[in-house]
Amino acid sequence: MIMKKISYLLAALGFSLALVPAFALAQTAGVGVSANATVTTPAASVTMSVSAMAAAKSRGDKELDRRVEALTDANIRVQAMQKVTPTFKDNLGTALQTQIAAFNALKTKIDADTDAATLKTDIQSITQSYRVYALVLPQVRIAAAADRAVTISTMMQILGTKLAARIQAAGAAGADVTALTATLDDLGSKISDASTEAQAAVTTSASLAPDNGDKTVMASNNAALKTARTSLSTANTDLKAARKDIDTIVKGLKKAEASVSATTTASTSTN
Repeated sequence: MIMKKISYLLAALGFSLALVPAFALAQTAGVGVSANATVTTPAASVTMSVSAMAAAKSRGDKELDRRVEALTDANIRVQAMQKVTPTFKDNLGTALQTQIAAFNALKTKIDADTDAATLKTDIQSITQSYRVYALVLPQVRIAAAADRAVTISTMMQILGTKLAARIQAAGAAGADVTALTATLDDLGSKISDASTEAQAAVTTSASLAPDNGDKTVMASNNAALKTARTSLSTANTDLKAARKDIDTIVKGLKKAEASVSATTTASTSTN
């Protein structure tokens, strides 16, 4: 009787143990674990498959290449500037070259990374640590726009001098140049203000430093860049108004000079 009970218990126990691996296999099959999945250990370390690391490096390299290309193009624009001060031009050029070198060094490091956690940190630093990139490009754009505004102002000033001579000549010949003189004065005012606003835009943005994650500095930089852009907008408005003044003067001079010519012809015919 005792032997039968023992046999029964053993059989029951063996039956139960046989079910365990079958049940476990069924559960594992249902999860569908991938061989390339990222695994987080209890110690919070990061592991990544070879293919996943290669893909991450490729994405990081593309982001860095895009930034280096943008900075290189920006440096070309800086070197072509004619109206900004040499000091400002040199400072921008140096900042751009330094940033390009830093990005190239980071790309080399990312490509050589063998630890997943280090790779993740390096890739995140592309946007989080290199804050100068977010500042220097706006500075370049502002400087380039200001340089262009001053260049146009200078050209308009030269043209304005020539127009002034023609207005004076027309007036001396007997034409009424009152309106033309007033428009010429407005032209000079608009050109002068455009140059002043363009220089103010450069001055406002020239001394800014990367925020390096400091929210107060970031806010200050954003405010300064906004002010600089407002100055540029005013300069562009002035230049558009100056352009209209030039058109008005040119058309007015044609009429005035035609009038003088007609008067002179009539006077000659009478004599």
